[in-house]
Formats: sequence, C-alpha cells, structure tokens
Amino acid sequence: MRLLGYSGLNHDSAVALLEDGKLVFACESEKIRRAKHEVSPFPDQAVRRLLSVTGLDLGDIDAFAVNYDAGILANWGYLPHLWACLRQRNADLGIIANSFIISASHSRTLIHYTLSGPIPPIRRVRHHLAHLASTFLYSTFDKAAVAVIDASGELDCTTTYRCVGRTIKRLSAMTLPTDSLGSVYMMATRHLGYRLIGDEYKVMGLASFGEADPVFRRFFQELIVLEDEGRYRVNPRLAGRMASSGCQFPEAVANRLGGRHTSGPEVFTEAHKSFARELQRRIEEAILHVIRHLRKVSGCRHLCLAGGVALNSVANGRLKAESGFEDIFVPPAPHDAGTSIGAAAYLHYYEDGLARPEPLNHAYLGQSFSEDAIEAEIRRCGLAVCRLADPAQEAARRLVQGEVIGWFQGASEFGPRALGNRSILADPRTPEMKDQVNRRIKEREGYRPFAPSVLEEAAEAYFPGLGSSPYMLFVVPASDKARAEIPAVVHIDGTARPQIVSAEVNPLYHCLISYFAETTGVPAVLNTSFNVAGEPIVNTPADAIRCFFGSGLDALVMGPFLLEKSR
Repeated sequence: MRLLGYSGLNHDSAVALLEDGKLVFACESEKIRRAKHEVSPFPDQAVRRLLSVTGLDLGDIDAFAVNYDAGILANWGYLPHLWACLRQRNADLGIIANSFIISASHSRTLIHYTLSGPIPPIRRVRHHLAHLASTFLYSTFDKAAVAVIDASGELDCTTTYRCVGRTIKRLSAMTLPTDSLGSVYMMATRHLGYRLIGDEYKVMGLASFGEADPVFRRFFQELIVLEDEGRYRVNPRLAGRMASSGCQFPEAVANRLGGRHTSGPEVFTEAHKSFARELQRRIEEAILHVIRHLRKVSGCRHLCLAGGVALNSVANGRLKAESGFEDIFVPPAPHDAGTSIGAAAYLHYYEDGLARPEPLNHAYLGQSFSEDAIEAEIRRCGLAVCRLADPAQEAARRLVQGEVIGWFQGASEFGPRALGNRSILADPRTPEMKDQVNRRIKEREGYRPFAPSVLEEAAEAYFPGLGSSPYMLFVVPASDKARAEIPAVVHIDGTARPQIVSAEVNPLYHCLISYFAETTGVPAVLNTSFNVAGEPIVNTPADAIRCFFGSGLDALVMGPFLLEKSR
C-alpha cells in the first residue's frame, strides 16, 4: 500500500510517501520551490520531486491522503460553530469561505490539471487528526495523551485526546471563532512588526530580553482567560480578527499597547521586549493549564504534541519540567508540513486497519545526492574539485581554526530544523561567534540565539535530565559547565535548544563532533540552518553552492568534496 500524503493551500505545504507502513520520503514544498512557508493549492512540484526520487509513477500510488476535510463543516453538528463565527462581530468571515475553498481545491480537477497520468483516489483526513497521527503513530508509545495546538484546522484550535492502540478518545476542544492560541501569537507577532506565519520564533527569542511588566501582564491575562477543566477562552473584544490573513489586534487595543511597531527589529524598545516576554509567559501558562489537566484525566504517563504551537520550544521545555508527564514526544515537523505524514499514517492505520507505521527515529527523509551528482554540479559551476579523504575530520579542523562552514550531507531533514545534514557549523566556545554568524553569515537580528549539537554520550554534563532531544524542540536550562564552555549557544537567560546527536542515527555528524571534541575537549558545535535570511534551507547541491557564494561562509563541505572561495 502506497499512500501519498500532502498538505496544501494553507502555509507550509509538504508531501510524504508511506509505503507499507514505512515512511520513505517527506519534504516541504518550500525547499523545492525556494519560497519560505510556501502556499500552494496543490504542491505539484513537490509531488513530482517525490515521484522522481522514489522512481514511481502516479499509477503506483494507491491514494492521496489530504490533511484537511472541510466537508465536515457541512455536517449539521457543526452548524452551531459556524453560526458562532457569523455572529462574532470581529470574526473574519473569510476563514469560513477559505475552508470551503480548501475543500474544493483538493479536487480531482485541480490535480489532473497540474499532473499527468491516472489520478489516485483522494481521501481526506480532519486536520487535527492528521496532526494527531503525525505525532502519536510515529512515537514509540502504545498509549499516550495527545494535544494538538495550532491556529485552526477546520474549526478546531486546541484538541486533546487519549490514544490507546486503534482507539482515539477526544477529551476536549477549543474552537473558532476566537479560542486560538496560535492566532494570539500571530497577532502579537504582527503587532511587533514581524511577518505572520514564520516570524513567531523571533518573538519567542526576543521574550528572553524583556523585563516583567504588570501592564502587559494584566493585558494578556484579560486576553487569555484560564477556566476550569483545563480550558481557556480568548477574549473576543481584545482579540479582533482571528483569521491568519488579517490577524491583528483591533486599532483601539493596539493603541492601548503603545501602537503597532513599524520601525524594524533594530529599534525594539524595552517595552517591546517586555510585551514579548509577557506574551510568551501567558502562552506557556495556558498550555500548561491544558496539559496538566490532560495528564489528570487521560491517565497516561506519556504525551505526544503537534500543531504549530508545538514549535514553541520554550513552552515545550516547561512541559518537560512541569507537566507531570514522564516522557514527551514532539515530531520533527509538528507544524502543518507534518500533517502530510500524519494524513497518510491516519488512513493506513485507523481507516484501513493495517499495521502501525514504524516509529520515527530520525528526520532525514528528504532528497539525497550521490557523489557523482555532487561532483557534476561542482564542475557545472566551473569550480575546482577537491576530494577529501576524511570530510568530518577536515570540517572539524576548520571549526577549530575559527572558520564557519557549510555542511551538506546525506538526505535533507524534514521539518524546520537543520540537524546535521543541511547545516552551517561554527565553534561554540566564544560568545563572539554568535554575533559573527548572525551578522556575517545569516544576516539576521543580533539577539537571536543559536543551538548546540551535542554528542549523546556527553549531553548530561551540559543539559542535566534532558534525555533524548534529536529534533531541537526543547529549550532547557544549561549547566554551569555549558555556560562556561559553549557560551555562543547559550541564550541570555541561561537556556539552550540542544540537538542530541547519536552515533547510530547520524554517524558522520557524530564523527565530526567527536573530532572537534578530541582537539578542544568540547563535545559540541554551533549548528544553524544552511540558509540566509528570507530563504528556505538548502536542498540540492546547486542551492548549497549558491548560498555558499552569496554569504560569508569560509568553506563548504559537500559530500566528500571541499569548496573554498579562493579556488
């Protein structure tokens, strides 16, 4: 059974192939089309790339698995929710129309127009169920509580479940027109002058620089009201429009908050930083409120998270420490891109009754390139070919010398994090390296932190009690040893967002860090995504060469080959 899962029309479109319960390919459309958070009615280019990489034709696909089922909005049981949206004075009615557009755009007509060949059956999965499957079914847990928290899917904003085998019990739901934590964060992001859908993590980073502020504290308490039974509600008078297309505070509310920021991040005031701090604090409180109650009513020891809000790694870190769950699984792509793998898994396991998909133990699910293909691209660009006997050793040697390098190996990562296959690497031992990479390489705000990649066997000394963290999705306190030895990857508040690197999962990357540790005594490197501001992470050798020559990188190690700008 081959199921081609996809997320489309909304942001972060992606494709995935589940073959007989094994996830064999997954990639975001943005990495192929080179447009961040790419929105497409149907990710045709990504589908074509998937078929090309796997050597399949459309006729080999048993069904398309779609991450949205707007048809459910026509169900009589949803009429009260639709009516509430219509009655909500400040609700953006476009969100309702948009749902039906999504349903229509996933029609055979559109797919037939963009692809040639026999069109497989199109099977739809409710958005939050696709999120649920993207985390629970790829975890190692037989029984778990699941929470999906995002802006919205159909009409759901936050849903919780108890999953045991093939049984899903829905425990709670907070819905449109207003009760969306994801939309609150987007409104605050826009208030600070940042872009919706993609800049929210910048606000999360800015929050650490703010001081506590009673005025902003009171505002966010009024905006997000915690209620009994693990519920919350968002105050519609303060929230304004909740659709992502017009997600902003009403003018009167914006003025109460000091006016919308339009001057850019380089002139953030202390008030802006405090605003970000109190936003992040209240979002964390709301999430903890939901999750602690879920722990109580589910009777489960394990938690699975998904939805765009699960990219809030600071909140995830607090859940790990304070939720009461023994273990938490967050997949490498908890946002909408991940619903491509979730929709396919849901149909495979819950609807078709087949064996549970294999657990996900790595994120290297994208396209890989042979040595011959890499060499051919280097020659096509008219560059000298320099083959290394030991790429990991040479890369480590250059890091020790203070160089910042591009590292391109194996299959690309699925999800928004670079995890050692499409990475920019640097020496984390001096705090100045953070500023250097931000300014000279990434061309981004100086306050934004970088993450460490740490050897699994040495992680406890830097991040006590963290355990497994392969996908950089938990912000946790750094030990005194970490603050002293790897200051470039420790944030201003003494925390970090580590990737724990296993020799079994990524032996070449583990080898590079081990070489670095042999010379320096430090078993970690600074790791950030291989891209510059405004661009997706590189996917192909051509992308990597273009980014290398368009940035301040000192060298590029791609497969077994070394590129330098002097050659």
